[in-house]
Amino acid sequence: MFLLLISCGSKPNDFYQGLVMDKNGNLIENVSIFEEYDTENRLKTNKKGYFKLNRTSDRIQSLVFVKEGFKTDTIPTVWAQHGEKLNYQFIKNDTTVVRLKTVKSK
Repeated sequence: MFLLLISCGSKPNDFYQGLVMDKNGNLIENVSIFEEYDTENRLKTNKKGYFKLNRTSDRIQSLVFVKEGFKTDTIPTVWAQHGEKLNYQFIKNDTTVVRLKTVKSK
């Protein structure tokens, strides 16, 4: 999974948003997306691979991406690097691009 982050310095939103593509840059429709610890709060990407999922709690959770034919992936939405400031993806006024890897045939 490859992430392209374009971010501005702003307050985190109360929703997650982004685009889902394959390794060739093709937008992927109907990818199931949900919060890691709240699987009831879910939706699917639209025809343009876009999603906007409302957060269900005051905490920020990792997102899970599921689509048949692609590897399921869980992506953190907040992290700190070397004890520095917190970094966010999916919850800023930006577009986070997720590239799903295809499952290899057996």
